Amino acid sequence: MQSDAPASANPISDVASLTPVIRDECVVVDRARALPATVVDVLRNAGVFQLLVPRAVGGAETDPLTFLRVVEQVSYADGSAGWCTMIGGGYGIFGGMLPPEGAREIFGDPATISAGNFRPDKGMAEVIDGGYRVSGCWELASGSSHASWYIAGAMLVQDGAPISGPEGRPRMREFFFPASEARVIDTWESTGLRGTASHDYEVRDIFVPERRTLWFQEPPSEPGPLYRMPPVAMFATFIAAVQLGIARHAIDAFVELATTKVPTMSEIILADRVTAQATLGRARAQVSAARGYLENTLQGLWDRVDAGHAPTLGDRGDLWLASAHAGHTAHAAIDMLYTAAGATAVYAASPLDRCLRDARTALQHVCTQEVHFELAGRLALERDAVASVWGLDYRGEG
Repeated sequence: MQSDAPASANPISDVASLTPVIRDECVVVDRARALPATVVDVLRNAGVFQLLVPRAVGGAETDPLTFLRVVEQVSYADGSAGWCTMIGGGYGIFGGMLPPEGAREIFGDPATISAGNFRPDKGMAEVIDGGYRVSGCWELASGSSHASWYIAGAMLVQDGAPISGPEGRPRMREFFFPASEARVIDTWESTGLRGTASHDYEVRDIFVPERRTLWFQEPPSEPGPLYRMPPVAMFATFIAAVQLGIARHAIDAFVELATTKVPTMSEIILADRVTAQATLGRARAQVSAARGYLENTLQGLWDRVDAGHAPTLGDRGDLWLASAHAGHTAHAAIDMLYTAAGATAVYAASPLDRCLRDARTALQHVCTQEVHFELAGRLALERDAVASVWGLDYRGEG
């Protein structure tokens, strides 16, 4: 379904208005392991997948904080829907990194939703005339049930031998190809985020022209400040926004439960228990503080990049730290609320059950894992700190 609607002046309010329909439609995602088509359509029509796409090819080219808040708001409605918004919309950033001809081909269509995995160690790309012959099998293609394009990373080879770049490192690249050229392998039987359809996918000897390839260290094709932000570190903040949105849903679910539930061996409702009140207060404070830290860190770097600042290693580390902190804090807050809710929370019909499973699954993503606390500390202590993410490091994303 294609939307020709102009970019909204207030996308956050637009997606907030969709919360009831998203929540109602997504009750099936644990069983279906994919978003309902109705949810994909309303998100597409709201323009969420075009928010980071360059204006030059018809996108909104919004600022990163607006997109982060859109992701959080959709995640408040449903974790899987928020995750797919983060992936399908977040990958719009590549429209400013691809050669213009390739960006128009992929993102010039307002119906485009992309999915895939950046990891270059899962594929091989033979250099040939006009482009590459790509083969590989990748995991975790979130949004595979509704994607029209895939991205995949691969190592470059020529005449069967790996190609080395500066410092003897293997040369790598990212490749876009139509969804019709990929085979999806049904693997997504997960604990949480079950509606993301994060299956494996593979291609064998497909041709990808040069115009549909990019690498993070190359200068962006678009001049706007959005495409001068560090893309992978910025992407980490969008992942954290999913967890914050899920935590906000859990807080509301706990409040609703506490005002009606009379716990076993109690004569008062849960809301009148001091321990429940304190748990809710801590959860709200922790989530609000984590959101503020994440937003301030992202907005601060955005302001500097908009003013002409080139992101430093420290800037990247700050984004990774704020993202990891937000993810872990959100999960901890949900876990406290789940515990305070008692046995009611263990049922699959409980929103707290889904929130806990979705947040736990999101926390397993490489962008919010514990290693980023260590690396941030190493940077603060002025020690060398390099983290490998999708075959990149803090320096390697450009």
